[in-house]
Amino acid sequence: MIPANPLAKVAQRLTLALVLMLGQSAHAQAHQQQETYTSVRFNSRTAMLEVQHRFYLHDAEHAAKRLLDKNSDLISDPVSREAFAYYAIAKFALQDADKQPLPLSYVGTELDGKYLWVYQETPITNKMQDIWITMSTLQEIWPQQINHINLEKDKKVTSVRLNASGINQWHKLSFSDSGPAH
Repeated sequence: MIPANPLAKVAQRLTLALVLMLGQSAHAQAHQQQETYTSVRFNSRTAMLEVQHRFYLHDAEHAAKRLLDKNSDLISDPVSREAFAYYAIAKFALQDADKQPLPLSYVGTELDGKYLWVYQETPITNKMQDIWITMSTLQEIWPQQINHINLEKDKKVTSVRLNASGINQWHKLSFSDSGPAH
């Protein structure tokens, strides 16, 4: 029997280690959705415009560790959750048809399975026939982050998808035209 070449064994081990590292990296990337869904709803029963931001908890955890504190724990630490919520709402704003800011009140957060929800609201006014929206949440750390926003009124929905190229841009959502404007 011919003895195995020691260099071949080292190369084989290095190749195996590299394959395992690449697999773990791809696995970690696969878990990051890098999408956020926001629903803005006219609630005629309460006379409030309700805003619900839905984050994948996995993404929010990674972002909190990068943006807030490396020890952030959104699952078990309410203070971390509140800090993330305040970051998220600072990156989101609404204006009425006259482009006047709509003051949004922070309502709270909720964990629901693989999601973290952040809630806001503001009273409905007669100047909300068009809504101007901007949202750049998580886009400073993930340029491929997509923020989906749906505006719902009287069971009609209009939507916009915001990516990092639109940071600090305002988008008009209206039920009187065919879609969002910039």
